[in-house]
Amino acid sequence: MSRAYHTIRFWTVIILLSLILGGVCIAARLVDRTGNLSHRISSLWGRVLCRLNGIDVQVEGLEHLRPDRAQILIANHQGFFDIFSLSGYLPLQLRWVAKASLFRIPFVGWSMRASGYIPVERESRKKAHQAFLASIEKLKAGNSIVIFPEGTRSADGVIGPFKKGGHLMAMRAKAPMVPVTLIGTGSIIRKGSGAIRPGPIRIIIGKPVEYEEIAAKKEESVLEAIRETICENYRLHATEAAPQAQAAESPPHSPA
Repeated sequence: MSRAYHTIRFWTVIILLSLILGGVCIAARLVDRTGNLSHRISSLWGRVLCRLNGIDVQVEGLEHLRPDRAQILIANHQGFFDIFSLSGYLPLQLRWVAKASLFRIPFVGWSMRASGYIPVERESRKKAHQAFLASIEKLKAGNSIVIFPEGTRSADGVIGPFKKGGHLMAMRAKAPMVPVTLIGTGSIIRKGSGAIRPGPIRIIIGKPVEYEEIAAKKEESVLEAIRETICENYRLHATEAAPQAQAAESPPHSPA
């Protein structure tokens, strides 16, 4: 099928889901003030969006997650589908730290706020610190936080340097840090483009770095070790995912 077809289908589906599930998500907040029910609806939103757009998501390493405790997930940032796939396919009560401008989008932003996600204005140090403190409170309440320490989406798949912050958050909340490698999301919607190229997504969850180890080491050492884990998993598995993505884009051969 053509890229134009996939693009039209994607934007049609996301608008309809935003209206329907976004409205349900907002209403759920009236019943459950914790945001847990709203996040479950957001999780369904992510799964349905992937499935209706022909995007197969595979998760490895689920045994490293602990649904009964708060964790800080440290992930590489490839594209829009990072959020859809992690939210839809990880069995955790996730809370996102996201740009404040996203919270002003009708239905989408309202449902993010209903789910207890955390707005941040990075241009303001005071408001960024407030978001940091709010994240710690979410962790202490038993929710897991997702951090993209590169700070922005990669334009070419190369994993950039990690910014600080996750280590101090882990220290304050006494929470483990879990490396998460995302493969394939960046090629579905390339940075700066609205066109869709459906393809497989792979989520690889590494072994957590426990609080005791985090407390015993310097911040730079912990972050670099997590980044090396993510980069190594990306190198090992991205080459395997590439032929699958090419096969998904190629039209079927007609019989001779």
